[in-house]
Amino acid sequence: MTKFRKLPTASSCPDVDWYEDLPLPEGRTFVCTGRQQIQIDQIKRTNTEGQIANIARQVGTIKENVQELENSIKLNGVLLDAQPPFVGDNMQLQDGWSRLDAILRLGVEYWVFNIVQPKKGFTWRDVSDEIGLGANDHPPSRAATRGDFTTRLASWVAIQEKEPTQGQCVDWVNNIPHSFPQKIVTNIAEQVLRGERASKTVESFETKDVIKRVHEEINTLTESVDIIPFNMSGNSTYFTRATFEVLRSISNKNKDARVSVGYTKGIPANEIDAVREAGLKNVQRINDMFEAAFQLRSDKGKEFKLLDIDYMMPQVIDVETSLIPVEKTE
Repeated sequence: MTKFRKLPTASSCPDVDWYEDLPLPEGRTFVCTGRQQIQIDQIKRTNTEGQIANIARQVGTIKENVQELENSIKLNGVLLDAQPPFVGDNMQLQDGWSRLDAILRLGVEYWVFNIVQPKKGFTWRDVSDEIGLGANDHPPSRAATRGDFTTRLASWVAIQEKEPTQGQCVDWVNNIPHSFPQKIVTNIAEQVLRGERASKTVESFETKDVIKRVHEEINTLTESVDIIPFNMSGNSTYFTRATFEVLRSISNKNKDARVSVGYTKGIPANEIDAVREAGLKNVQRINDMFEAAFQLRSDKGKEFKLLDIDYMMPQVIDVETSLIPVEKTE
């Protein structure tokens, strides 16, 4: 059963021992050193521009939620089953933005806060993300939304020295308490990475550039290795034509091996992964067709012809009137 305790007066402060049955929170990025009453005007919650710095929320503090909290405190009292607001040992508010507004409306001068500090290897930014997105178990509460997680994940990705993988982005979300299905978590990660890549430029390549780059990076290649560039952004006709380039290479007695390298042309960074994936599907489709042809060749032997013209179209006016059979040569 939810446990509330009414304040003696509308502007009273709860005592620390009211929360004695509630364990101190444990975090991946922070340690909670205790609880104490703190004067509200000592709490830092604005940036250098004087703006309320609720960075964990995509749309900041919602006034309707503040009103609900104020009404709940007036009617029910202080909720003792949920953690009190979080503040850093630097007095920067980490969670409880709406509650703090509600408390100020009530005219309260002091309140009980959890005091936290980052664990070794983590920053205040990490702490703000974990607490700001995950510590919302107080009714009436406004759980962090998909947009909130997307915004903070994008901010985290932007400050990494190397672009994280999709798996690392999924882990980042899953390290913070949430109730999203894993499909949504994956979508959040994909959305953020697409947005990150959209802001990046793409290096343009031509066929000759691909061949040169392969030789530079794989300097053990001999002249007997054929390098075959594949434009992964090409249409189906291109892939059909490229297939015969591979056949040409296979039939070349001077080439005993091949290295195929995919590249794109005119594709923005945020679309490259999808284009590469589509190109690989085109390659697999052609390989499946080749396998079917190979099986038919095995069944028919030399009688099988990959390309064979059976008729010519009648095109000479007044001379050719029907399909012209092509004489077969052995």
